[in-house]
Amino acid sequence: MRLLLTAALALTTLMGLPAVTPPPAARAASVCTGWTSSRVPPTTIRVLRTATGKVQVVDFKTYVQVVMRAEWPIGWQAAALQTGAMAVKQFGWYYTMHWRGGTATGGCYDVRDDNSDQIYDPSRAVRPDEVAAIDATWTKSATKSGSFILMGYRSGASVACGADADGYHLYQHSSRACAAAGMTVDQILHVYFDPGLAIWEPPATPSAIFISPADQDQVTVGTSATLAWVEQPASGTTISSRLVSLLMALPRNGSCVVDRWVPASPAWQSTAASPQTVKGLRAGYCYRAVVALTDSTAATTEWQSGTMLVDPAAPTATFTNPIPGAVTAIGGTTATVRWTETLTAGTHLISRSLVTERAAQAAAGTCAGAQWGTLTSTNSASPVSSTGLGKLFCYRYRLVLTDSAGHKSTTVSAVLMGPAA
Repeated sequence: MRLLLTAALALTTLMGLPAVTPPPAARAASVCTGWTSSRVPPTTIRVLRTATGKVQVVDFKTYVQVVMRAEWPIGWQAAALQTGAMAVKQFGWYYTMHWRGGTATGGCYDVRDDNSDQIYDPSRAVRPDEVAAIDATWTKSATKSGSFILMGYRSGASVACGADADGYHLYQHSSRACAAAGMTVDQILHVYFDPGLAIWEPPATPSAIFISPADQDQVTVGTSATLAWVEQPASGTTISSRLVSLLMALPRNGSCVVDRWVPASPAWQSTAASPQTVKGLRAGYCYRAVVALTDSTAATTEWQSGTMLVDPAAPTATFTNPIPGAVTAIGGTTATVRWTETLTAGTHLISRSLVTERAAQAAAGTCAGAQWGTLTSTNSASPVSSTGLGKLFCYRYRLVLTDSAGHKSTTVSAVLMGPAA
């Protein structure tokens, strides 16, 4: 069953929307945008433009703004608009993580631009109060019983606050009554999506969210690994410094869930930004990264990554282009990606996946602080021609190798930076 639903545009007359059942589990082996973070919103979303049959890659925040204009009535209280902004954002975000298999001209898509999903019509002018509602809730995300929740919404009837709540829909008319009663966006969301709803916001001190290895994950690596994370300063502050270090431990029956972690030997530290490649990891040990962030108020917090098990049998890869350890500026739309692969004697390669990741430049001419999203993937051997590179974007490449012993490794390249103009 399709899960969303269109709200009417008129203030007084809203169309009824089809029922939404709890969302299905994501397909284990199907990836389109392939976003993985439930705390950092995706950079882009792939939208099927039904009028042309083509897939368009849209900046995610722009997508939410445009959908909000089409799906939510105008002139409502700030809390009512903020609640709508959360529902619109969570819906699109969910499908960048959970692909349903849709493809069209231009590749796969996450969502359609019509009322089968959410209406995306960029010809509509975005209203300042809707932009403000989106900005006010942009750093929030919601889970239900521990899983990222798809928030369906319906127009509903003009009944009391929460009178039609069912745990999986936001009913627009009655949620407006909640806002009129003075409830906040968080309180309204709990009314409609409890039990089990949890709303996450960045803490009052600086935070780091690990992308690789992700929190709670255990990955197998060779003697080198790439650490990647997103930094989030508290409101009104900036990150003034960071210190990245490693802990190590002896695994227990192939698991890095252990009681004792000690500073890595030999020691490794860095003050550079994400991503970082660490070399010289010792076979047979578990590692995890620690990022200590200090902000402009001198507040310091530490955040730990998931774990890495160093298996001497795991295949390894080394990128030779983009140049390791540097951000390489390019002048055109094409680059050649090169790497070497090393397999343990007695094994052979079963599969290879080279994923192109893209991020908008945080500021013209810099990739610092970029938030990455999946663009394309290929199983071709080195070298690979990476085409269609755009201005004001950054690119990097994630290579996953699996050998005949069942060992898998992931290597992330250095960054290519497209021209600013």
